[in-house]
Amino acid sequence: MRFARRGTMPVMTSAPQRTVNKRLGREFSMTMFREAAELDRDLLQDEHLTRWLFADALHARGERREMSFYDYVGPHHVRRYMRWIDRFPYRDWFPDQVAPLAAISEQRDRAVLEALGVDPKETLFEPIGRYNAEDYLLQRFYPVPDRMKPRTILDFGAGHGRQANLAFHEGDDVTETMIAIDGIPGSYLTQRAYYAALGLRCADYIEARTRGHDFDVAERSVDHDVIHLPTWRFDLVPDESVDLALLVQVIKELPRRLVVHVLQEFARVVKPGGAVYVRDHLQGHHPNHMPIDQLMMANGFVLEFAPAVQDRVEIHGLPRIWRKLDPALYFEPELT
Repeated sequence: MRFARRGTMPVMTSAPQRTVNKRLGREFSMTMFREAAELDRDLLQDEHLTRWLFADALHARGERREMSFYDYVGPHHVRRYMRWIDRFPYRDWFPDQVAPLAAISEQRDRAVLEALGVDPKETLFEPIGRYNAEDYLLQRFYPVPDRMKPRTILDFGAGHGRQANLAFHEGDDVTETMIAIDGIPGSYLTQRAYYAALGLRCADYIEARTRGHDFDVAERSVDHDVIHLPTWRFDLVPDESVDLALLVQVIKELPRRLVVHVLQEFARVVKPGGAVYVRDHLQGHHPNHMPIDQLMMANGFVLEFAPAVQDRVEIHGLPRIWRKLDPALYFEPELT
């Protein structure tokens, strides 16, 4: 199967649909994930690397069963994730900029489901498109020096992979590579299907591991759009290689030890002068009760952008941008 990159809609050119569904199907995908985890079992002594606090709570209560966090039903799982979004019609904070990008996002998502052979019925394309457009714009809300532009993006807890939709649309001439990291089988395998149907060249650690192949992130970034890693292989991301890291509706839902681990890893992999984009609810949803702002500062990030908008009134989840301090920019006057 071969797909075209960026603006072109995904169209299968060489393989029948049944081959696609087999490769992305439940049995093959779940077996592959389990085999890779077993091969890496020495890295999985710390269970917090493979579990999400909020997802665990929902699973234990029998809620959100349609999400199948620890199972995967095949390509249809992409549609399941697309249906799990707040349906409330929030007022667009900046509609003139959001509307055209939301339309592009919706068009690309419809093509994704078509490529996967999934019925789009009852899929919430419009709110997902608006959510995607807001994130894309807010991550690039004001001009930055060329060295700070988001060429390499790391998406932690990537959901169904939606951040890649507009990052690789034909109107973006900056994004070069996205590194997607997740630890939940249902999410990880859904992302794998979404990236394939979006037409992106994805280097997948799970696939490489089960085939006995080495996995060098820097090397694979040369000819791949997406680098896909499980949480327990965050260590493969090179030091100071990321321009922009994303934490969208995830940091408050992680186990406490994983919060500490993730932010320490962000401090390691984000370039000096690079940024972390956080979007979540400041009130009413905080399962892990961790002091996120203080931990960001302790790891060398300063708050650069936090718009004064009302959560759940003007926008769903409040966005912030944290900038990593760059010692090279410090002014050190000569002592005489």
